[in-house]
Amino acid sequence: MDQLHKARSFDVTGFKEDTVQTPDDSNFKREIRYSLDIEYLDSNKVFQKKKAIVMFTPDGNSIINSKITDR
Repeated sequence: MDQLHKARSFDVTGFKEDTVQTPDDSNFKREIRYSLDIEYLDSNKVFQKKKAIVMFTPDGNSIINSKITDR
């Protein structure tokens, strides 16, 4: 999770896995999506709540993309 800026450690407070239909993507008809709720104190001692979305190939072996947003 190197996208979590200035985080020394973090807690995953929520997790969800589902399969997503992707008709616009000719490479994959179904992708696996992991959604994680993440909480941590940054280096300025400010409490952060983030959501991470990670998309995997249908076999679950490769990451297609990932992003972290505010919750």
